[in-house]
Amino acid sequence: MSGQIIVTREKTASCIQIYRPEKKNAFTPEMYEAMSAAIRSADADDTVRVIVLHGIDGCFTSGNDLKNLRNGPSVDRIYPHNLYIDALYHAQKPVIAAVSGISLGIGTIMLFHCDFVYATPDARFSLPFVNLGLSPEGGTSYILPHLIGYQKAAELIMLGEKFDSQLAERIGLVNAIVPPEKLLDKALDTAARLAEKSAESLRSAKVLLRQGMRDAVTTAMSRELDLFNERLASPDVAMAIDRFFKK
Repeated sequence: MSGQIIVTREKTASCIQIYRPEKKNAFTPEMYEAMSAAIRSADADDTVRVIVLHGIDGCFTSGNDLKNLRNGPSVDRIYPHNLYIDALYHAQKPVIAAVSGISLGIGTIMLFHCDFVYATPDARFSLPFVNLGLSPEGGTSYILPHLIGYQKAAELIMLGEKFDSQLAERIGLVNAIVPPEKLLDKALDTAARLAEKSAESLRSAKVLLRQGMRDAVTTAMSRELDLFNERLASPDVAMAIDRFFKK
C-alpha cells in the first residue's frame, strides 16, 4: 500500500489508516486508489470480518488536496474520489469509522457510507461544495435530506459551514462521541463484537438496511457526477481554489 495509506490487522479487523500528517491527511489521487484497493481487498478476504477506517490524532482528513481540482473536468467523468466512494458504498462487510478532529469534505461524505461512526468531542465536519463553486456528490443530495430533513440539509450544504460532533450525533451521522484516548479502542471493540456474529447474517442485514435506498442513491450519484463535472469547468471553482491558496 501507499505510505500514506497504512493497512494493519487487529485480529479479524482490517484497519485502514489515512496518514499524510504534513498535509492534514488531504487526499491525493494515489491515496484514493490505495483506499479503494484496501477496501476491496478486505471485502474479498474471508479472514477479515470488519473494516475500520481511521486517521491520526486530531485529524481524520482535511478532504481533497485542492491542487488536484485545478485540472478541470474529466473527459470520461471518472475521478479517484468517486471510485473510492463507490468501493466504500459497495463494501459488503461492516465498516467502522473512527474520526478524530477534522473530517472535512470527503471526510464527511464517506461517513454516510459507513455502518458505524465514532468521533472525538473536538471533531469537526463540513460539506463545503458550494464554498468551492461545486455541487453535492457522493450521494449526499439524497442521503442527507432523508437523514435530517430538507431544511437542515439545505443549511449544511448551502452554507457549507463546519459543524461539531454534538450536532453530528444529534442528526444521526455519529453513533457516539468518544474521548480521544479511547476512540480506536471503541471502534475495535465494536469490530470484535461484530466478529462474534454470523458473517452471512451481517451481510444480509446490511443488504436489507440499504436496499430501500440503493436505487435512489445510485441515481443521485449519477446526477451529482454530471453536475460536478459541469461545475468543475466553471470559473467559480478556479477562483475559490485561488482564494484558498492565497490564504
